[in-house]
Amino acid sequence: MALQAELPVLIRIAGGLARHCDRAEHNEQVDRVTLLSAAADLREMARRLSGAFGVNLQQRYAERLDTLESRHPLHGVGFDGGGAVRASKTLLDLQRAQLRHDATYHADVAGLPKYSQLRHFTLHLTKLVEKLLDASEGTQREEFVHDGVPDIFIFGIKLSTVANERLSEEVFG
Repeated sequence: MALQAELPVLIRIAGGLARHCDRAEHNEQVDRVTLLSAAADLREMARRLSGAFGVNLQQRYAERLDTLESRHPLHGVGFDGGGAVRASKTLLDLQRAQLRHDATYHADVAGLPKYSQLRHFTLHLTKLVEKLLDASEGTQREEFVHDGVPDIFIFGIKLSTVANERLSEEVFG
């Protein structure tokens, strides 16, 4: 039930970001609050889902970065994002860890203009909508809980960063 309840929320977030990107491309007025709200909503959704499935979100986040980094040629000699996430105490610590991970392992995207990064993140969130739909219908549920939930949280952090929001120094967890 938790997955089905979150599906319309994720659809609205992804759609809102797509609308924001489209308006920006047409030089229409956009509001930074849209990005900040989406970021906060994604982080909160990931917390709700991790709670519903009894998953330690910080641990899954660290494991997700471990997996992503293991596929990269710099693995083992670059930044240890999973270790940095495990050592993080605050959302700001997590934001800094994610920023360093992205600079090391996703330099192609991290080096793009912020608007292009936002479009890229919106594409990823749209893929997560499909994965959440599949999981809510009973297929690939374990994969979604394992990878999709931390990915939702990660994009909640990335959106804040691309919108120049400094996350809280309050203890995370």
